[in-house]
Amino acid sequence: MPVSARAGGSGRRRRAPPWPNQRGFGLVEIAVVLVVVAIVGAVLYTYFASTAKTLQTVTQERPLSQARLTADQATLTAIRTSLQIYYGQHGQWPATKEDVAALLSPAPAFQCEGNDFSYEPATGDVRLVLQDLSRC
Repeated sequence: MPVSARAGGSGRRRRAPPWPNQRGFGLVEIAVVLVVVAIVGAVLYTYFASTAKTLQTVTQERPLSQARLTADQATLTAIRTSLQIYYGQHGQWPATKEDVAALLSPAPAFQCEGNDFSYEPATGDVRLVLQDLSRC
């Protein structure tokens, strides 16, 4: 009996795999692994990009904070100068903080968010409320 009659007419024998109980990865498994690797890569890319952006923002904000605080100190110097002129003309300090603000035209505007000045009517002493660079 010829080989073709036994094997179903094809004339070829099936080769046994080199490792009998193992088979290779299928197309679906490879596709799943590629999708998982792509998702992890996208998440890591987003994380590192946002970290770099945050670091850049922090480095840019520090000089701006210093500039804002310096501008507020210059505004305070202008208030002190106005107070000294007022004291020279009237022989006394203004009674309230609102009177001090009225000496300046326009009213003092501070660059640091939430910053203002405090005023002591007895001595004419003025100070910034926020003087810490990290809070500016």
